[in-house]
Amino acid sequence: MSLFHFEENNSYRYGIWKMEEEDEDHLRDLINEEIYPPFTNPGKRIEFLAVRALAKAMDLDPKKIAYFPSGRPYIENSAVNISISHTKGYAALLISPLKYVGIDIEQKSERIFKVRSRFMHPKEESQLSGQKGEESTLLLLHWCAKESLFKAIPDEGVDFLSELRILHFSAPAEKGSFKARALRNNINFQVDYRIEKDFVLTCCFAEGSR
Repeated sequence: MSLFHFEENNSYRYGIWKMEEEDEDHLRDLINEEIYPPFTNPGKRIEFLAVRALAKAMDLDPKKIAYFPSGRPYIENSAVNISISHTKGYAALLISPLKYVGIDIEQKSERIFKVRSRFMHPKEESQLSGQKGEESTLLLLHWCAKESLFKAIPDEGVDFLSELRILHFSAPAEKGSFKARALRNNINFQVDYRIEKDFVLTCCFAEGSR
């Protein structure tokens, strides 16, 4: 288990933790705190502890990570905002002074084709025409970006298909950015992405927000 990647800019910093071993005691040693996950499922327990090990590595007190009733994470007694995501083998944590931020990490999989109609708007489908790259990765970038947007905005019950829109999407490199909009409250976002062998990661923040 180790810090896989760390990145920082003027808007946020994020880390990715690679969960290579299923050993709670090792993670607790890294955290250096007696923290016990509120789950019985072994996988969820590892994810919970991996996020806190990642927080520790990023100089954030893991004991201060809490959750609203909606499940949205926050830092107790702090103006700093966070976002958390997990996928098979990895956990991700974003920390930012900005109000509307979100992160999502998703394992690469052909299963994305099965849910395509639930989140891809016809205008977004038209942007894929002629794009280079694996279609599954292009679709996963859209899904991942919308998950990040969903985590960033304050609203509940947001429809991915009709209320979240990916704009100015172009063929992806290993990393880059594109634009998006939350239509219900008309917030414009920048979405930064990273494509790895095993996963896709997106971070979003509201443009002009401080």
